[in-house]
Amino acid sequence: MGAAAYFRAQNYTVLKRIFVSLVAVGTMFFMVAVQANAAKLHDGIRYSGNLKLDVYEPEGGRGLFARKKPVVIYIHGGGWAKGDRKRVYKMPQWLTSKGYVFVAMDYRKVPSTSIDGQVRDVTEAVSWARKNIRKYGGDPNRMVLMGHSAGAHLSALIAAQGKAKGLRGIIPNDVQAYDLLAYATKRGSIGSMFGLAFTDEPKNWMRWSPATYARQTKRMPPHLILYSSSQGERRRSISIGYANLIKGLGTQTEIFHGTAYRHGAIAARLGRPGDAASAAIERFLKKVTR
Repeated sequence: MGAAAYFRAQNYTVLKRIFVSLVAVGTMFFMVAVQANAAKLHDGIRYSGNLKLDVYEPEGGRGLFARKKPVVIYIHGGGWAKGDRKRVYKMPQWLTSKGYVFVAMDYRKVPSTSIDGQVRDVTEAVSWARKNIRKYGGDPNRMVLMGHSAGAHLSALIAAQGKAKGLRGIIPNDVQAYDLLAYATKRGSIGSMFGLAFTDEPKNWMRWSPATYARQTKRMPPHLILYSSSQGERRRSISIGYANLIKGLGTQTEIFHGTAYRHGAIAARLGRPGDAASAAIERFLKKVTR
């Protein structure tokens, strides 16, 4: 082999080794990034009696000098009578990838308890998080309460009753139960599902309507209220009416007009690439937890 050919062969070998090393380093960084976006599930933690919650912790978030991460506590839907903490769709993967600790809770159902009992369960879960979330990399001073459907009503009711002190934000996602008297008037009746949860007594409709307490509480954590196109004008007017009420009383309030969504989809699509409701929630969370 001539000298020129020899040096060409040597250069090729060196370049090959450099290329292989770069690929290995790139793979390593990719794996670290994937692991950082993965969620570690702490499943079935008892927070009150036999009630449990799940904590989804972003991997790599508990370093010695790592800042504690903001927290989203989620209340599932199910008409106040069914559902459980596993009804979270892609929310854990989505929110942990964005740097949030995600907490999904169970609560007692009607008719074995009342709306008052469910409010107690949610406030117990929030209290548990405030005392314990640091163990999972969460910041108890940067927590947001979010719920869908029945969970949206409970999140709004807790805030309106003045039981959300210390929370950075409230995200009620698609419910018509902000003002039960207005709902019954627009619908023509309370209906069977709402009747099971709120009874057929108008005094209870007022008792468990966020609007009743909002007029007294006035100042609440910032709200992002989302609504879908299901039931059309009725859902839209009730959602916007409540948003305008609390905004007029001094609460920072944003509203997401989810005309492209039905009731189930506005929760099930959360976390999907390009989803508008997800983007609105991300903006709100970033603003209130910074």
